[in-house]
Amino acid sequence: MIRIDSKRCINCGRCAEDCNSGVFRITAGHPAVAHEDRCNYCSHCLAVCPAAAIVHQGLDGVQPPRVRKGLLQAPAYREIVMSRRSVRRYKPDPVPREVVQQILDLARYSPTASNAQNVHFTVVSRRSLLDEVSGRLFTFGDRVYRFYTQGPVQRLRRLARGLEAVKSLDRYTENWPYYREQVEKGTDLLFHHAPVLLLLHAPKGQGLSRDNCLIAAANIDNYAHALGLGACFIGLLVTAMQMDRSLPKKFGIPPAHRVYAALTLGYPAFPHPYHPVRKGPAVQWLSETP
Repeated sequence: MIRIDSKRCINCGRCAEDCNSGVFRITAGHPAVAHEDRCNYCSHCLAVCPAAAIVHQGLDGVQPPRVRKGLLQAPAYREIVMSRRSVRRYKPDPVPREVVQQILDLARYSPTASNAQNVHFTVVSRRSLLDEVSGRLFTFGDRVYRFYTQGPVQRLRRLARGLEAVKSLDRYTENWPYYREQVEKGTDLLFHHAPVLLLLHAPKGQGLSRDNCLIAAANIDNYAHALGLGACFIGLLVTAMQMDRSLPKKFGIPPAHRVYAALTLGYPAFPHPYHPVRKGPAVQWLSETP
């Protein structure tokens, strides 16, 4: 049930103006609930009403906390984004469950297409499972390397040298002896010995599920950095899970879901005191004036 508290309403009409689903209408000069059945529970009406006059039982009938504008500091956010790094060296210290929960509690506020709120999280801290999957994927990669460097395949590689796919494979195969050496020394090249792995998954076939998960993952990455942790996207695992159906099962992913993002999480072994170097933005301006 959605209603407008007439004692609180100041007739500003913002609920009707801001509601993209047409739930609210201006009737006889006053905002009113016209099509309650169209609500997608985005909570825009609660957020935009300056008088807290909207009562929405579908959203627990509770007015959300007021925005603390004093904490919205653009320089602070800019510093978070510019100083964030992909962390691949972690301290052995575990990440407390309450800290992970704090991060995921923020991630749920990430925007989702049509307010689907369909992003699910799997938190993995079982070292034996992480070591098993890491070793398994390296063994597979080693087999690919051995096949890729055989004589007949090398001749084909030389013929297709200009193709982007070949360039990408060459980048890894040329460095594979070093990777093998590191693994033999006990290095975890996939999960970097991180204490936590986060998997973000959503139902297959739902529009923009991948985008929803990646937006949430980006917020996790930045917020973790702000909390003094580090994270790293593990794209290879996401690709492997799409190719090998047994991998999602190992992590308890529901059969109807697909993993769209994976991040390691932990406390960085050492800081990065300087900003990284980046190319300038590639921008095309389309405007009325030259």
